[in-house]
Amino acid sequence: MTRAFGLGLVATLAVGAGADELYLKSGGQLSGRIVSRTATAIEIDIGAGRVTVPTSSVVRVEEGRSALQEYQERAGRLAAGDVEGWLALGQWASDQGLGSQASEAYNRVLSVSPNEPRANAALGNVQLHGQWVSEDDSYRARGFVQFEGQWMTPAEHEAILRERAADTQQQRERQQAEARARDAEARAEEAEQRARKAEEEAAQASDGVSLWYGWGGGPAYWPTRPVVTPPISRPIAPRPVPR
Repeated sequence: MTRAFGLGLVATLAVGAGADELYLKSGGQLSGRIVSRTATAIEIDIGAGRVTVPTSSVVRVEEGRSALQEYQERAGRLAAGDVEGWLALGQWASDQGLGSQASEAYNRVLSVSPNEPRANAALGNVQLHGQWVSEDDSYRARGFVQFEGQWMTPAEHEAILRERAADTQQQRERQQAEARARDAEARAEEAEQRARKAEEEAAQASDGVSLWYGWGGGPAYWPTRPVVTPPISRPIAPRPVPR
């Protein structure tokens, strides 16, 4: 079942008994007025719009008289200027869950009597300086601004923007600090690798040199050239002087 189809199903739950009923294989049910039917699809008007259902998805169809049909019949009997009649029909349609038809009936009232309070209130209009206006228009007239679906004062709007800008700046600074920390770690690791490599090279160089222990307290490198010991000179004894 598609999302739109599912929304349509929910919207029809309030429709009264007597409507055309489509029982679906999924376990759901659609109530309204069937407007067309073929071998492959059934189109049903549920009041809020029309939904086309594949015939293969329908278990059975029970045809009856829907609330939408009754609305249309009652509306057809009302005169254009019958304020009370349209008001009553609008209330009835609202009770039946026919929101679009209820709005239609109340707007019929306002086309004849623009200041009719019951119809204006039912449509969500409010009074401003003695005139009925939509709620949105009343907010605009009072200097409110709409932001993310809500009406608020300009000061509230500015405060939200400042707070978000501050949060964005803090996040940017935090990301920059984390980047610097990662860079410092990378440099430290690189320096450690260089030092380790230097130690390894020094160790490899020392493997080809013999060590010997001299008179000192530790090993010393054996000279690479032969050691030539100079002859030890002895003092010449003085010849005896003849007498």
